[in-house]
Amino acid sequence: MSNNDVAAETESKSEVDTAPSRSVDLGLGIDIELEALESTGTDIELTFDEETLLEATDVSAHETPASDGPHLEGDERAQLEAVGVDVEMFREKAYSYQMLLDAGVDESTAKRLRRRFSLPWTFDHDGDLEQRSSAVRGLGAAEREWIAKSGDEGWQTFEYDESPIAAVAREKPTERPWPKPTPVTAVTGVGPDDADTLADAGIRSAERLATINAFEVASVLDLDVVHVRTWRHNARELLA
Repeated sequence: MSNNDVAAETESKSEVDTAPSRSVDLGLGIDIELEALESTGTDIELTFDEETLLEATDVSAHETPASDGPHLEGDERAQLEAVGVDVEMFREKAYSYQMLLDAGVDESTAKRLRRRFSLPWTFDHDGDLEQRSSAVRGLGAAEREWIAKSGDEGWQTFEYDESPIAAVAREKPTERPWPKPTPVTAVTGVGPDDADTLADAGIRSAERLATINAFEVASVLDLDVVHVRTWRHNARELLA
């Protein structure tokens, strides 16, 4: 080999060594140096773990979005199923608080579920007045007498014998100021939505509202006891 050939070969290698390397992005998060490919001339084989990819795809396809609504705890579901409550129908609010108690669900669980799922207090809004009044304990003597007098169709005549318990020092009115129990919405501060809430506990008139136990009603209906006391006070003022 001549000196000229050696010099040419040396110069060629120097150019390769000093040439800047270029990086190519294949879009797969893999950068390949062109210099390495040119210098080695070795074929590069890109491999993927097919099993891992299929497994990840399968998991993604079967994932269900988390529900934003209320959910049942494991022990709550077990208790509902144990007493024969259809869980799917329960989620559709086909059960009331009273129905859960009647089915055998303990009171603390039933109360917790009623609040979380916004269950109605009862579906029996058109039942017997005296029976519905027992849903809220702590009735006063005057309200018990009012319920007793309301048990027949003649109560609207406003002709009754005063009992010693409810007797007050005032004259009988010559005529009834209202043809039927005063609507609860006539009470200051009680709107239509409030009336619907009170109706869940069987409170549909100002007369009924005026004699409730404010603390117990507030506890049962998840209301502010101050609001309930204010409604009761306004009902008494209205009927005075």
